[in-house]
Amino acid sequence: MLNKEELEKLNKSNIYECINIIIKHWNTDYGTFNIQEESESITLELTTGGWSENEEIISELSETMFWSFWWEESKRGGYYKFILYKNYSCK
Repeated sequence: MLNKEELEKLNKSNIYECINIIIKHWNTDYGTFNIQEESESITLELTTGGWSENEEIISELSETMFWSFWWEESKRGGYYKFILYKNYSCK
């Protein structure tokens, strides 16, 4: 689970700091964490794998500016896609 400081950073930080916060807590033994960087954007695809801690991270993310700015798609089964545009900041 994310601490208060990390949640604040997800509202104010650059995209790389945000990604590092998520990576730090995401359990890839059950879920997946895929990242693809292109010249203009970064695509982040997460699956929770039904793991409760990953589900909790998604729940916490959904209450942040990170989610508001970058969420692109969700699918049944715990799939979430974010597209982070490099030339745009949440700040």
